Amino acid sequence: MSTETVRDSTASGTAGDRAWALALAAIVGAEFMLQLDGTVVNVALPALQDDLGLGVAPASWVPNGFLLAFGGLLLLAGRLGDVLGHRRVFLSGVALVVAASLVAGLAPDLPVLLAGRVGQGAGAALAGPAGLALLATLSEGERRQRAFGLYSTVTGLGASAGMVLGGLLTWAGDWRWSLLVNVPVGLVLLGLAVRVLGFRDEDVRSRALGVPSAVLATGALAATVYSLVHAAERGWGEASTAVLLAVSAVLWAALFLLDRRAAEPLLPLALFAERRRAGAVLSLLLLAAVLTGFLVYLVQYLQNTQHMNALESGLAILPFGLALLATTQLLTKHVARFDLRTRAVGGLVVVLAGVLWLTRLDGASGYPADVLPALVLMGAGVGLAIVPMNMIVLTTAPPEYAGVAAGVLQTALTVGGSLGLAVLLVPFIGGGGVSGVFTWAAVALVAAVLVQVALWFGPRRGAPGAS
Repeated sequence: MSTETVRDSTASGTAGDRAWALALAAIVGAEFMLQLDGTVVNVALPALQDDLGLGVAPASWVPNGFLLAFGGLLLLAGRLGDVLGHRRVFLSGVALVVAASLVAGLAPDLPVLLAGRVGQGAGAALAGPAGLALLATLSEGERRQRAFGLYSTVTGLGASAGMVLGGLLTWAGDWRWSLLVNVPVGLVLLGLAVRVLGFRDEDVRSRALGVPSAVLATGALAATVYSLVHAAERGWGEASTAVLLAVSAVLWAALFLLDRRAAEPLLPLALFAERRRAGAVLSLLLLAAVLTGFLVYLVQYLQNTQHMNALESGLAILPFGLALLATTQLLTKHVARFDLRTRAVGGLVVVLAGVLWLTRLDGASGYPADVLPALVLMGAGVGLAIVPMNMIVLTTAPPEYAGVAAGVLQTALTVGGSLGLAVLLVPFIGGGGVSGVFTWAAVALVAAVLVQVALWFGPRRGAPGAS
């Protein structure tokens, strides 16, 4: 079944509803699996270290190996979807995640485990942008909003759900279960996707892959993510951190210089020249920095100060995901009368209110009064903001750059997450503690709101904003 077949059957009633629902389930289910993979192994690290005899530093590469491969390959994967077809690339990515999960779950030592984690990250990089581009092409009107709402929900839920699932699987069985769980789930999703989507891509046109630009983009992204991970582990004052950041900057400069002379650039500047997309991408990057830092450092607070175990702290974060779910699935239709930009700004303001609530945390704080209300506010705010920001990026991009736009969106989320971990570590270990983390996070959210107001509502000579 092709994209056109799904789209045509969508208009024909009950059969079309079922076809569209199955396609949505396959794409969103795969995205949820990919999001889980980023954090599901985190709470299993102590058990993994004991089993394989690893120290803290070597074990840190188990999550970082996934992150580096995923972040480094996103732009290349987006172009592959535009060149080879989003459907083929999506199916290939899910298949790679399944195979790599089997390798990682059965790994006898660290090298094999890292190979599996890198494979998982590469598969996620292929499947993520391709699935997102498919959502944009398979849905229109109200269905597109529902699809992006569900996608945004699983994106927000994935990280927190991964910690809960990882804790449950490790508690019930073994750390390997947190990796092997992908195999049966991924095979079911792959079978469903093949059945409902098929392999044919009608919208593919002959175009250059741009291998030199692809190599530079992969190197630049990998260097950026690695330098931020290194800064989080070693500190911003280390000479090696400065060297890595300089290498990243040189690679990005080389990519932009090469792309300027290319007939079809890998990273078209037109994607950023349009103010709606530029504002959405920048604010998504800042929001991802806040949310990743929030998930990591609040869990540290819950475990070290509130004395929760891994499973309890994962469950304690769950109200954030439930509030996000309720907002995207129940409230979105009620706020649809407001344009996308207004909803995005309003959502960030609600997230900011939750973050400001968390700046009051100290050793005497309690979960019910001092943490829970903030989690609900943040979840509701993210649910309001992330759907319109995703829609602005993807629905305003030219069709021929759907894959690259999806890759840029997910790159912003990945790099933003790494940036948040590295930058927010400074107040966390520098005496500010968890309240200092959220003070800095509040500054980042204020910057995101100012970016949106300036780029979306400020004086302009171009077309009017998204609505």
